[in-house]
Amino acid sequence: MTDISEKNSRNWGQNGDNFDKLKEKWPSPFVSRDRIGEFTDGLLKQSSMNTLDARGTGIQRRYRIGNRVFYETDSVIDWMRARAKVGGDNGCVR
Repeated sequence: MTDISEKNSRNWGQNGDNFDKLKEKWPSPFVSRDRIGEFTDGLLKQSSMNTLDARGTGIQRRYRIGNRVFYETDSVIDWMRARAKVGGDNGCVR
């Protein structure tokens, strides 16, 4: 089993440039909330986004069509980049 700190440092690197890789592999300019986990390789979950949106701390540029909520891919990446921190006492990306 891979330690999450090793996985994150290996896959995401030490700067925000790697967040752009998410957009490169995604086929749409939008990400629906129910596919946020797929878009972020499991870093975010739909249930977490539900909670954060309800608290007003989620991704601000969101849209709704019927019951479906979706975000612009750039907004998701900007939101993640703003909240990602590198380092800490244990060397984990958090």
